Amino acid sequence: MECIEEAKRIIATQIVYNKIFRLNETYAEYQRCFFWTNENISAYLDLTDFNEKESALAVASSGDQAFNLINKGVLNIDTFDINKLTEYFAFGFKRAMILKYDYKSFCKIITEIRKTDNIEYISDIIIGLLPYMESKHAIFWQTLVDYNNDLQREFQTKLNLLLMLTYEKEVDIFKKALNNYLKSEEEYEKLRKNLWLANISFKNANAKDLAKEFSKEYDFILLSNILDNFNGIWGDCWTKDKLEEYIKNLERITKTDGIIFLHYLMFYVIDDKIKKLPFNDSQVVIKDLSNVEVHQISLKYLPEVKDGIILKRVKG
Repeated sequence: MECIEEAKRIIATQIVYNKIFRLNETYAEYQRCFFWTNENISAYLDLTDFNEKESALAVASSGDQAFNLINKGVLNIDTFDINKLTEYFAFGFKRAMILKYDYKSFCKIITEIRKTDNIEYISDIIIGLLPYMESKHAIFWQTLVDYNNDLQREFQTKLNLLLMLTYEKEVDIFKKALNNYLKSEEEYEKLRKNLWLANISFKNANAKDLAKEFSKEYDFILLSNILDNFNGIWGDCWTKDKLEEYIKNLERITKTDGIIFLHYLMFYVIDDKIKKLPFNDSQVVIKDLSNVEVHQISLKYLPEVKDGIILKRVKG
């Protein structure tokens, strides 16, 4: 299984150096995964009505886009990511954590497991999750636990298996503000209940090819801030023509009255000054964007800063 072998490679590289570090792997087919979102998903999902909405296409990433949608009752979700390992982390490990543990236990263990160097403790937690995983995810994690234990014993290291496979930019205190399902025990239990009923698929796909890779129509499409990285596809200083064509393609797979959450803007407003260029390495400015909405999103933990979301409402 190629995913297992590539995950072993990532683990072995760090064990050999006895150091957790990010490999030169950005936007590769196999790379470390996001542990949490750093977007205020909770805020931008509040911009829509979920009544009679049932389907979504979302970037897999940390799994939080999908989990927040499921919390809202959207139970048919196709996900995509250029990184094949996201499936095993988000919908293997993280999904199993939610299914197994109640709110308080989840918050406690998800924090402890990332702060410890106790290999046996981490292994026991993961092995205890296997019955809550799909078969291929369980095989992946069982194999990696055994491999990690043997290799760390050989090299006499104590590196955290999960931290070797993931990374995060934010501290834990932010997570409850960013995710609906972590705001309260009631919201978390909504997710747990719906997660048993949800249909989640994963496809290894590049965001540039979504209209080719997916033929269904969706109520929602969530792209995170992927367009910040499209200079590798469209070149530096790409223009609005490229973006307009891309939006038209996405509209083909969006239902009437659906919403495309086109782009999440990090640090869109700082001290009341609006970011001029919404996309990295492009020439597009806000005034170039027609028939879209740009919303500012407050951040409780950074009152002088606001993020933003660009969304497109698809009409018949």
